[in-house]
Formats: sequence, structure tokens, C-alpha cells
Amino acid sequence: MTILKKNLIFIIFLTLIISISGCSGKKTSQSVEELRVGTEGLSMNFLPNNPPDIVHAEQDTDPNSNRFDAILELRNKGAYPELGKGTGVGGLALNGRVYLGGYDPSIVVFFDPSPPVADLNTKTLEGKTSINPNGGVDFVTFKGRVSIDTLNAEKYEPILLATACYSYETIASSSVCIDPNPYSTIKEKKVCEVKGVSLSSQGAPIAITQINEEAFATKTQFRITIKNVGNGEVMRNSVMADDKCNPFGDNKVEREDIDKVYLYGAKIANKELQCGPFDGNLVKSSIGYIRLVNSEGSIICEMPSSNYGSKIAYISPLEIRLGYVYRTTAQKKMLIKREPSGLGSSSTAYPTTESMPSSAPSSSTELPSTSSPSQSVPLQDGQTYLYCAESDPLTGECIRTADSCPKRDPGTGECIT
Repeated sequence: MTILKKNLIFIIFLTLIISISGCSGKKTSQSVEELRVGTEGLSMNFLPNNPPDIVHAEQDTDPNSNRFDAILELRNKGAYPELGKGTGVGGLALNGRVYLGGYDPSIVVFFDPSPPVADLNTKTLEGKTSINPNGGVDFVTFKGRVSIDTLNAEKYEPILLATACYSYETIASSSVCIDPNPYSTIKEKKVCEVKGVSLSSQGAPIAITQINEEAFATKTQFRITIKNVGNGEVMRNSVMADDKCNPFGDNKVEREDIDKVYLYGAKIANKELQCGPFDGNLVKSSIGYIRLVNSEGSIICEMPSSNYGSKIAYISPLEIRLGYVYRTTAQKKMLIKREPSGLGSSSTAYPTTESMPSSAPSSSTELPSTSSPSQSVPLQDGQTYLYCAESDPLTGECIRTADSCPKRDPGTGECIT
């Protein structure tokens, strides 16, 4: 019994040692640099069957008929905003909106919300963090219905187009070499060398891809290359304030709004760099718009030698911050089929035995039963017979007749045998 207890204690102790060592070796958090990867910002997709692939539209007085939902999953796959630095409650939201279009509003009517516009400021869409490395996820729902009265075709195939316009930021950082004596003829040991740096993605659809550095006697220049690496369009910040993305509004996006990225600043340590040229003939400043051509643009920033603070080469971090509005889309094809309404009784009045003229065969003549839809039923017409060629399978009533007379007299209308 004592041996059994000792063995049990040893097993428990060994299990605790393994658990502790496993926990100590596990990486529990990610650095900011590790989180700033990827080429996407806000990702948007329609949920399966929302809207459904096929909507069967029927004539019905029920107000809940012919309705459907279009639900979008929104996922922030980028690194912006950091916790508490966004908009909305707790600073966890993005400043932006989602719009729904691509359909004939006289046939497809979205009533909640109306017009179909969703505000992203109410959604929890924080950027990637060490606690949540996947980023924030939320949903928007648009409730719609088919207006059967205006659907004058058997089928209608709209393509729902969801468009998201949102404000986003890119922050890139890299270590650079500051050499106060780039042309020195004296051989001396230096901790770094002035050279270009290639960067990967920064967890945003706009990326700093290259920093080419060149040292002069009185300054150090940095040529910074910016590229649209996402699958959408980049626009100037004022697009959101002017509500130009809204297809239901009065203002529209213009050519001058597209391919513009705003430089909030470039600095080495705590020293702001002067950059240029900017869009709008602004030659040199610490802030301004950068124009992209074929999804790519560049700007030159410089640090004067008066800001070096040292007479020997050293390594320092360069940080660049960009802001912009980004527009991306998602689409879903639908098929709306107009279903035929129920077939009622035929409007054609067929003769009965009581109303037949005297020249007709006796009313005692038995007519075949109409209970079978496939049976041809003779209906007397005085000079000839009308046959029921097709009956309603539900009611048994005749819905199509045929004339048994092969030829009629054009003057009298009598049957010629």
C-alpha cells in the first residue's frame, strides 16, 4: 500500500513538471512587428445562403412573403486600429460604412435598413493584437423582399454588390544607418552602413515596400516607396467626410479623390523629417498627400546634419505613418424566379344540357364524367361537338376545348361532313 502511494505521488509530481515546462516554453504573445503583417484591411464576404441562391417569388397577400436576408461577415485582418485608438465604444470600431447595390430597386426592395447602408462605427472591428491575433469580427444584415407586382419576367438575376469604404492606417518601421561622415578618407570602424532596405507587408492594404537611403555631407535622404498591395481602391481621407462613397447620396467619388495617400509623418527617433514633393504642388513639408500612379508612388524625406546629435555612425529607427480611405467590394449572384399563381376556373362559359337548342341531341344523352383530367369530354354545340381536350387536375373543370368538326361552311358556320 505504501509503494502504491509513492508511485501515485511520483506520477502526480511528474505530470506537474511536464505541465510547467510546457507552459514556460509556450509563446503567449506576439510583438507589434509580428502582428503588422498581411496585405488586407477589412475583409468582407456574404454568408452562405444569405441571400439564398434562388428566391421563389409568389403572388401572395402575406406581407412576410418573398422576403430574404443578405448577411455580410466583416473581418479586420489588418493591424489598425490598435486597442482604444479606433472609433465607437471603446475605440474598437472603424470609421466607415457598407453599402448594398447592384439591383433594380423597383424589383428588390431593402427595407431594414432603408436605404441599405450600415455604419461600421457601431461594429467591433479592432485590429490584430497579441490577445486577438485574428482581428475583430462582426456582421451586418440587410433585410429585403421581392416586389412581385413589378417583376414582369419569369426570372431576374441581380448581382448584389456590397461596397465597404473605411478609414485605415499603415505604420511601417525600419532601422536605418545615420553616418555623419560618409566621405571620410580615414579608415575607421563603423557600426552600420548606409544602404537600401526592402520591407514586407505591414498588416494593411497600403504598404511601404522600399526605403532607399543616401548620405550627403549635410543631410541624409530617404526615398520611400509606397504601394497599393490590396485588392481595392485607395482614396483621400476627405471622401468619408464628404460621403462620396454613398451611392444613395448626392456627392460622387471623382478622379482627383482616387490614388491618394496621406503622410501623417516620418520621423527618426523623435525628429520629424521634411518630405516632398506632395500632390498639389506642395514642395516640402512634414505632412501631405502622395499620389500613386499604377498603384505605386514615392516620396523623398531628409534629415539635416544638424539633427544627427553624434559625430560617429549609429543605427536609429525610422517610422512612417500613412492614412487613407480604402474601398473594397464583395458580390453575390441571385436568381429570382416568378412562380405562376394558382389556376382558377376558366372564364369560358360552356353549354349545359338545359341551355342547348332544340336541334341539339336529347338532354338525356350521357356526357362522360369530367373526373379524369385525361378524358376527352364532348360538349354539344347544336351543329357540332366541342371536346374538352384538357381538364384541371385539381377541380376537374375543363380548361381547354377542341372542335370535332374537321371543316365548317364559311357562310353558315355549319359542319360540312
